[in-house]
Order: sequence, then C-alpha cells, then structure tokens
Amino acid sequence: MKDVKMSEREYANSILEIVPDEKLGDVIKYMIDNTDEELDEKKFELVSRHILEKYRKAFEELAK
Repeated sequence: MKDVKMSEREYANSILEIVPDEKLGDVIKYMIDNTDEELDEKKFELVSRHILEKYRKAFEELAK
C-alpha cells in the first residue's frame, strides 16, 4: 500500500467532511475550546472556510 502524506489542513478537512451536520457544531466547539494560541487563526480560517464551502449555496440564497 502506498504511503500517502496529507498536510494538516487536508487531514482536518477530511475529518470535517465525515462529521454529520448535527455534530459539526460540537466538533467546532471542541476545536475552539482546545486551542493553542499560535494556531487559533489557522484553526478559525480552516473551520470557517469549510463551513462557507459546505453551505455556500444556502448563503447565496440568503443573500438574494
């Protein structure tokens, strides 16, 4: 089996993609509550980008 290396961002995205919508809030809360100050901005960016992409269509409809 080929050893595939993921970046931390890819790994986090892959985890978030398998989380059911009803649990996404819990995952985000956990990530925010267990912070490393140096990584706070990166974590926020990662989670916000994921949410924006996941709900982009809904956000576009709300903006109309």
